Amino acid sequence: MAVRSEKKTKGNWYPPWAPRFWSGMKCGDYLSLLRENRFQIHPIKYPMTVLVGGCTVLNSGAAAVQRLLMQKKITDTQIENPPIFVIGHWRSGTTLMHELLSLDERFAFPNTLDTFTPNHFLITRYLLGPLLSLLLPKRRPMDDMSVRLGSPQEDDFALCAYGAPTPYRRVAFPNRKGRDHLQLNLSLAEPNQRVELQKALEHFLKSLTIRYGSKQLVLKSPPHTGRVKQLAQWFPQAKFIHLSRHPHKVVASTMRLWKLLDEIQGFQLPNYDDNWLKNYVFECKDLMYQAYFQQRETLPKNQLAEVKFESLLEDPAGVMRGVYEQLELGNFEAASPSIESYFDARKDHKIRTSGIDPEFAEDINHHWREYMEAFGYE
Repeated sequence: MAVRSEKKTKGNWYPPWAPRFWSGMKCGDYLSLLRENRFQIHPIKYPMTVLVGGCTVLNSGAAAVQRLLMQKKITDTQIENPPIFVIGHWRSGTTLMHELLSLDERFAFPNTLDTFTPNHFLITRYLLGPLLSLLLPKRRPMDDMSVRLGSPQEDDFALCAYGAPTPYRRVAFPNRKGRDHLQLNLSLAEPNQRVELQKALEHFLKSLTIRYGSKQLVLKSPPHTGRVKQLAQWFPQAKFIHLSRHPHKVVASTMRLWKLLDEIQGFQLPNYDDNWLKNYVFECKDLMYQAYFQQRETLPKNQLAEVKFESLLEDPAGVMRGVYEQLELGNFEAASPSIESYFDARKDHKIRTSGIDPEFAEDINHHWREYMEAFGYE
């Protein structure tokens, strides 16, 4: 298997002082993460380890204050409107869909500040907001999408900061090749892990509800793809929007994503080869879609919409109108002008692609056959 190198293989610069997935943890959860992995930290990562550790000490103090002031209010808060979950494999267009839905002022969404400071953003956002905005990179490391404090952000990052079981914990110590990715099919997780994840997600959504009021929340996270059954039980009448994309694009781009995240976010320098990484991507897909293909059959038509990324790019207004109508999200005309303006402003944007050789393409076709047949790819 071979993947042709891109002209830009290092990704966009990610400052050493920028927040990491672990920067929002409380001290105890952070130490548990390090202890689980036997503190096998590469020396070059010692400064990051210390910097993140300092953040977790501050988080613990701020979280204690928020718990003292607001825990009863959080516990008593009701999530009145069923959330909307944007799901699909990494690099399949979920971020684009999340951003388009965020343009509708009737919806609310977790932003970068919320997901990186979930333990205390209700009391610290005005203080930390200006500081964090200075620390963030201008663009995501894996593509040219901008990063802003108010940008829609993936809620699994908040779950990770809570110390909840999530596949992203593997990124901390990529060379240990842990089994955190088994969480991608939540039905295979231990019962206590499902309970822990449910409590963390409910706490986060209740906190968001306090911040944004009764607006319907729009959440996006690829790991939710294998949690559809549980999410529908935890949040009755929840809506799901699944994004698919041609696997030849998805696999190569996902491999690049993991390489960048493991290097930037991890406490080790990745030493795996492309063959291991390819098989890891394949295994993650198998776990996610073993669950998704079984669980999607349990959802009525007005709770699940499936969208091809290619169709969304070709006819964004038409596809979004169809999603609104199928899921009964309200009048699309109110959001249409903002969506049109979004694409007009990005009409010259070019999507970064990776070339793959015929052998690799055949390998993908074999391992992703069910996915390709389900979503109409050849």
